[in-house]
Amino acid sequence: MSNKFFFSLFFFSSLFITAQKKPMFTYGTQVGIQLNSAILPDIKINTSINSVLNGEDVIKGKPQFANLTFNYRFGGFVKYNHGFGFGLFEVNYTTTKIKKEVTFTPINPFGDITFFTTTLERSYSYLDIVVSYNMYIFDSSFLGLGVSISPLLSYTGNPEPNKKDYRLFINFGYQLNKKIFISTRAELGVNEVYNNSYIHHLMIPIILSYSF
Repeated sequence: MSNKFFFSLFFFSSLFITAQKKPMFTYGTQVGIQLNSAILPDIKINTSINSVLNGEDVIKGKPQFANLTFNYRFGGFVKYNHGFGFGLFEVNYTTTKIKKEVTFTPINPFGDITFFTTTLERSYSYLDIVVSYNMYIFDSSFLGLGVSISPLLSYTGNPEPNKKDYRLFINFGYQLNKKIFISTRAELGVNEVYNNSYIHHLMIPIILSYSF
């Protein structure tokens, strides 16, 4: 028989043995906290009275990051295991917030007085439908890539955001034992939260997952 036949037999036998040690499909629940920000136009206060009187806007725009906020997510997953890594399908309820505070100090002959002005604060919730593929890199650590399609469930303020948020992410985690793994990821919203706004979600969740 050819070498190709023996190689194929060895390869599929290895996969079969691996499958006997670990179920091919497992499912479970997960919960996480997350750090949120956003890419948005820079919001700066124009402190020059003369420029305002000459018709310039009080708020000017250049790209920057929103303030950091903490939110949460929870949901369930189905995990497809094999010898080199695993595929993961998740459905999560995710909350996030976009908040931006501008700090400015006007000229004051009696001393500097700092004012804090909140220029933007919006809250959102999404139903995240997530697919990722993760490879074991050393010991029980894994690294993966994924995408999510997230229909909008609720929001505050006006105008109305886009109905869906599309995100790409890189995933890093560790299998604590047979039932529990922990992971973190960096997620970037591909589409704008509001049309022609240049605003994109940024999320860094820390997720604890438990297999039944």
